[in-house]
Amino acid sequence: MSENMPGQNPSGPEATEILDLGGNPAGKSRKPLIIGAAAVVGVAMLATAGTVTAVALSNAGGSPAEAFPASTVAYAEIDLTEAKNALPTLRKLPSLEKELGLEKGEDPREALFTNACDDLDFAKDVEPWIGYRAAVGAVPTDAEPVVAFALQVTDESDAEAGLPKLAECGGSESAWSVGDGWALIAETDGDLATIEKAVAAGTLAEDAGFEKWTGDVGGTGFITAYAAKELPDAIAEAAENGAFDEAEGELAENPMGGIAPLPDPAALADTIRSAMKDFGGAAFTVRAEENAFELEAASSMGEQAESMEAGTLAGTLPKDTTAVIAANPADGWLTTGLAGSGAEDQFTQMLGMAPGDLEKLLGDSFAIAAGEIDMSAPDSLDIGIKLDGAESADVEKFVGDLTAGFGAEGIVSVDSEGEVTSVGMGDYSKDLLADGGLAETDKFKNAVPNAEDSSGVVYLDFDGLDELAAAEAPEVADDIEALGQLGFSAYLDGDTSRALARITVD
Repeated sequence: MSENMPGQNPSGPEATEILDLGGNPAGKSRKPLIIGAAAVVGVAMLATAGTVTAVALSNAGGSPAEAFPASTVAYAEIDLTEAKNALPTLRKLPSLEKELGLEKGEDPREALFTNACDDLDFAKDVEPWIGYRAAVGAVPTDAEPVVAFALQVTDESDAEAGLPKLAECGGSESAWSVGDGWALIAETDGDLATIEKAVAAGTLAEDAGFEKWTGDVGGTGFITAYAAKELPDAIAEAAENGAFDEAEGELAENPMGGIAPLPDPAALADTIRSAMKDFGGAAFTVRAEENAFELEAASSMGEQAESMEAGTLAGTLPKDTTAVIAANPADGWLTTGLAGSGAEDQFTQMLGMAPGDLEKLLGDSFAIAAGEIDMSAPDSLDIGIKLDGAESADVEKFVGDLTAGFGAEGIVSVDSEGEVTSVGMGDYSKDLLADGGLAETDKFKNAVPNAEDSSGVVYLDFDGLDELAAAEAPEVADDIEALGQLGFSAYLDGDTSRALARITVD
């Protein structure tokens, strides 16, 4: 690889594979300007998203969290220095390889920038200064949180020349300043000044909460997000100040708006505070490894289910299971979730039972499952639910009443043995009742490595969708064929709620 002076970007085909940036320029050159920030941010973030799939970097400087104050309540960043394993994996998905310009020797950033603005000369106006990290954050003020963006800058003078040219692509006005290797963009000069004043008192990168939660997910990946413990209060205060009034108006105009209208601002704020009263912060990070992407999350949300039966229950499903949603929720999960939403009465009317009655009917844990899809027998649909700790007589009565109401008696079967009850289409109920050994398969173990410790599991085997995709969605059939499995598990680690999501590529 050719050497580059600080502030310079590599060029040539090899630059799209491995890039080596120098350090950030010293000093600070602050020059707030009114520009079209929507264009700057929109184009830059698109470019960043594309480059995530195509670039591995080293030596690229600090974190965008350095550009935000410690008071930031919500934050998300993209760090392309962590993306070295993403490119070969994403190249296995034909549509992404084509749309994002992932072919070897191509720089997807150029296509994204120039497609967004025909008059932009990427090599002259953008490439000399754009970095490989970007972030967005919400910063509280006396009224409501303001949103700001940070873009890594490798050459400040070139950035000051290039940013206004990007602004010509959009019409909205925003304020920005360049300094210490970052372009900080806010909606107004006042917002920008408020944020910069707060940064002087301490940065997010130095905040104890940020360090704790990002550390709990193994540090930052190529995508990282953080929510401070103060976020619920910030959202509630914004609601009280009418931040969601416009959404309420749009909901009222929607034909579906009458199903669950938003409460008045004060009631909405109380609902938010009540639902999130035990929230202590959260973070997630996305990492790429060979033939897989992984999202790890950690949070403090108060009361959680202590039993780990859901993952175990999911593991007893048939080996050829295509899709699973399993849960062992906390007591009152549905009642609490619907409280204050205005949807309780609609829920009861739709199912003929109150939320609490459905919680009791489902027992301690449940696993909704779909078997292998056989396109040669379209009338054979293997779908059902496996319940642990449910009253089988109550389940059988509910199923009988429900199917009779639709004139579908005899189509759905109910079987039980001990504490386990299964409900399925035809004979699939019996398949569900037995221990089918899904947990023993390499596919399930790779996608859901923490299943035995989990109170919630989602699993999808894309191999079981190949025939369906070819018949019903040929435009994505090649991508579906390339995908392996999707897995998600939620589990407790002391007082911390954790989640792990994985998607594999064959």
